[in-house]
Amino acid sequence: MGAYGGTDGSSGGGGRGGGVPGLRFRMLGPMTAHAPDGTPLGLGPNQQRALLAVLLLRRGRPAPMADLLGALWGERPPPRAVGTLRTYVSRLRTLFEPERPSRAPARLLVSASDGYALRLRDPFLDIAEFERGIAEAARLRTAGATGDAYRTLGEALGLWAGTPLAGLPGPYAETQRDRLTEMWLTAREDHFHGALELGLDRDTAAVADLRAFAAEHPLRERAQALLMLALHRAGRSREALAVYGSTCDTLARELGTGPGPELTALHRRLTARAAPAAPPPAPAPREAPRPAPAGTGPAGRCLAGRSSELALLDEVLAGTGSGVPVAVLTGMPGIGKTALADRAAALSGPRFPDGVLRADLGAGSARALAGLLGALGVPAQALPDGIEARAALYRSLLDGRRVLVLLDDARDTAGLLPLLPAARGCAALVTAPGRGLVVPGARLVDVPELDDDAALLLLGAAAGEQRVRAEPDAVLDLVRQCAGLPLALHLAGTRLRHEPALTAAALASPDGGGLTARLRAGGRSVEDAFRRRCATLAPAALHMLRATAAAPDGFGPAAAAALLNGGEPSGAAPAAAAGAAVPEAADLIEAIVDAGLLRPAASGRYRYHPLVRAYARHRLTAA
Repeated sequence: MGAYGGTDGSSGGGGRGGGVPGLRFRMLGPMTAHAPDGTPLGLGPNQQRALLAVLLLRRGRPAPMADLLGALWGERPPPRAVGTLRTYVSRLRTLFEPERPSRAPARLLVSASDGYALRLRDPFLDIAEFERGIAEAARLRTAGATGDAYRTLGEALGLWAGTPLAGLPGPYAETQRDRLTEMWLTAREDHFHGALELGLDRDTAAVADLRAFAAEHPLRERAQALLMLALHRAGRSREALAVYGSTCDTLARELGTGPGPELTALHRRLTARAAPAAPPPAPAPREAPRPAPAGTGPAGRCLAGRSSELALLDEVLAGTGSGVPVAVLTGMPGIGKTALADRAAALSGPRFPDGVLRADLGAGSARALAGLLGALGVPAQALPDGIEARAALYRSLLDGRRVLVLLDDARDTAGLLPLLPAARGCAALVTAPGRGLVVPGARLVDVPELDDDAALLLLGAAAGEQRVRAEPDAVLDLVRQCAGLPLALHLAGTRLRHEPALTAAALASPDGGGLTARLRAGGRSVEDAFRRRCATLAPAALHMLRATAAAPDGFGPAAAAALLNGGEPSGAAPAAAAGAAVPEAADLIEAIVDAGLLRPAASGRYRYHPLVRAYARHRLTAA
């Protein structure tokens, strides 16, 4: 039995087994560890700490060797990487089980699934506590317990000690830093919002803290809106209006866009000296559409190459038929469905004088309806129970209005239908990963990859003309590597703009396998978009995705069935090889198509986007 843990397979709380519980790990800042008695533990060099972080955050689940190598070194581990990793494992085993005989099997950091799993009993992980606190605060806020939510969120924020996993190398640590930092920023804004709801902004120190936060994050419009309202309520309206002017200048200079609708509406209210005492409503899960300059989407992203799709959406929203106009935008993750819908909404503004409503269906219809009703003025305590009752109230409130409703990430017809408006004069734009939705009378708009000219414009808009002129050939190669995927192009350009030492040649990858890991900026990444979509697939469909990722474009169900049974990845499978498995393979392929990760080609064939193929081959691990 080791000195610091048990062997029941649990990690991260809730398990019961032998050993001494109470190891404490802090990663919301420099990584540290302490024994139950408070003695600090020496975790070794930063790369060894990075390995420990991966194992801890998997909460006892096995980590295959390939995953660990990728987490520490990315796509090109050094020749002796496996040996180095095993050395780190040996040192960590000694740390956790100092009294274990040299030839005795490890009981805590165990070999599992061609890799390793760390099975401590009930360790304290500050990241896990941070995530739990944020989730609990959200639950309390939804239940109307504003004070309890504020205190709970404050306790979670008290765990923050600086840059997460500070100094730890490798793609995994970088991904976690981006994810946790964005979570922290949103939680800070939620906490300031709670202070306004509770009237705590009358404390001058609270306003000073909010002012400092807004100054540190000048592009976060919600932070600026909260500061404006706090200043106005403190009798400092002139300062509040100055914040708006400064924010407009910053957004125009940095992003090439103007303020969003919430900030604009607040400015209008404050200018008229009629701002209510209540704080602005908590934001929907995703940012509301904003008016953008011609040719741009949200956050200033260039929207080149979408003129035909915008013309089609304009035709749909004109509503020449008798029913409520509905357009369903489909396409792969990162293709720009939401940006396109936002731009179409901005262009159609005069048709919908009562405004634009927005909901994200990813968290379910009930929550989406709650957000829509809140935007229509229904307080949380007055929300009816049940989807049917909420949908009935929602449609009654839309009656007589001319509203455009943007519904993001619709995954099934049953979940979408209650959110579609029924009143004449309203319309809906829906984004969905695949073509599986059945909406009577809706117009399907498949959003394709950009051509090379539009792709170059998009990357250039994000990177800046100077970077494009400095490496024209490498930039063109990078454009080809991104294969017309707007999210990839935007993130590549953003990295080039904000990292002067990074060259386009270094960012590009000859085979695309390493590029997917490097396409990340500002808390967003191509891999995260693919990973979220893969998470919606059943295990059998994921297995099919991995099996067919090596197949050349143009494979069909028969070839896929052969691959699933261990056949060759090229060419069509003989009928005898596929046999009765072909119908099953066809169903699995359609599931991948519905997830937006595979495109139908001609004559019943299919093709993968190069970045999806690279992700599936190099980054998608076995279930």
